[in-house]
Amino acid sequence: MPKNKSPWIQDIKIKALDLISTDYTGNSPPTVFVGSKYIHLKKANVGIMSPLENKEEAWKYDNPYYWYNNSYDIKKIVELRANLINARKKQGIFDVRNSNKFLELAQEIAMSFRPTTIDVQLEKKLIPKINMDSIHLPFGPSGNIKKIEATENIKVNQKIEKVFYDHDLKAADAIIDLKSSIPEYQLSQLLSIGIMGLKKNRKLVPTRFGITAVDDIISKNSINEVKNYNSIHNYRLYFGNYFGNHYLILMFPDVWSYELFESSIPDNLPRPDSDVYTATDYENYYGRKYYADNTVGGYYAARLSLLEELKKLRSQASCLLLRYVTSEYSAPLGVFVVRQAVRKVLVSEKYEFNSKKEMLDFARNLVLTKLRYDINAQLKNSILLNKFNSQTKLNNFF
Repeated sequence: MPKNKSPWIQDIKIKALDLISTDYTGNSPPTVFVGSKYIHLKKANVGIMSPLENKEEAWKYDNPYYWYNNSYDIKKIVELRANLINARKKQGIFDVRNSNKFLELAQEIAMSFRPTTIDVQLEKKLIPKINMDSIHLPFGPSGNIKKIEATENIKVNQKIEKVFYDHDLKAADAIIDLKSSIPEYQLSQLLSIGIMGLKKNRKLVPTRFGITAVDDIISKNSINEVKNYNSIHNYRLYFGNYFGNHYLILMFPDVWSYELFESSIPDNLPRPDSDVYTATDYENYYGRKYYADNTVGGYYAARLSLLEELKKLRSQASCLLLRYVTSEYSAPLGVFVVRQAVRKVLVSEKYEFNSKKEMLDFARNLVLTKLRYDINAQLKNSILLNKFNSQTKLNNFF
């Protein structure tokens, strides 16, 4: 989706810059970040992130569930994350296979279950900057490390530590083993910092890739489960909004398939049937062979939350998701917004119908009323809907 720009972002004060020159003491929430800039050289900037304020509550800087449950708005999240300092050091992506004091510290912080106090000395004074894109959570200024150390014993999560020392456990299996007790945003950090997988395969993975990989691994595991269930018995529609990300979710009584449309809706749409920026990706019952290049990380994040609901329903369905992003989404917050938006919509009021026509007519009127947009063109271009309309059902012969 296009990046959003808001004047208020320029007014956010990065308080950390007033407090430090090159030396500081911070608390890692725990949070680590692996950059992708040098990945073509088999290297990556590895960052240990920490705020300087509210040290006893450092965990709040990296807890999307807490933000959601406590109704944080976009500005409050950006202000919080803008003061998360990324103290970084360039590493070879395969350095995790050998002894390396800095990477050992980063891995221990990622595995910890409470904030860790660290002393940091940077090479230069920080430059004001807020890093934002459609995949990552925002974060504040970055600086190259001259020296870094933990000033206390790091308390490591024992379940994660067990995975770390199991060199025969594949990364995908480790993620599935941990997902019931570790949230997906932390699992992606563990994968990125190289603490899981066969020892010969362990490496640093850029955070942006780690996020999508975790969403994909958990989703594929869930798909295998829902394929064992019967299809839903009727047509279901869900509609809702989180931070200006409106989702229309349509479920059809059929075997698993999934399609996502993402559109940006301007404030002053000339006509309901005007062309808008739209991207789309699709998978049938047998899945995808290639990365979803059009809707990228949002595709996998939305699919994960959708499958959580199908597992609760103990059902499978063909699912068409239409995302409409409005100006209310004034700053990109990464794909956590997608996961939470779909989860929020799926626990809101649902509508059930006896026929496809009933549901689609209702959907058209709903979006036209709420967003003043005509979804006819998208429905006509839907691969999932066209296949559903054209395929011959086995029960037609009986």
